Amino acid sequence: MVADSDERHIEHLLISKQGEWKNSPLTGCDIQKAQNGSITRMLDRHIRIQLEADGFNIEKLTLSPQGIQIQGEYGKE
Repeated sequence: MVADSDERHIEHLLISKQGEWKNSPLTGCDIQKAQNGSITRMLDRHIRIQLEADGFNIEKLTLSPQGIQIQGEYGKE
């Protein structure tokens, strides 16, 4: 389970586009670009890379036509 503030932070990370964050121009998944598109391993990998770069330890990531399910937490190894 992800805490509310972490959930909002992850949501911003998934929605933002690369280049929108001046301090970190490579941050962002632009998930809206994938809306109504196919769910690919490339999308899964891109989300994993972005979350891990942000310090999030992923326990489980599930992509489906119904949405994204993420389990994990920030800062623990």
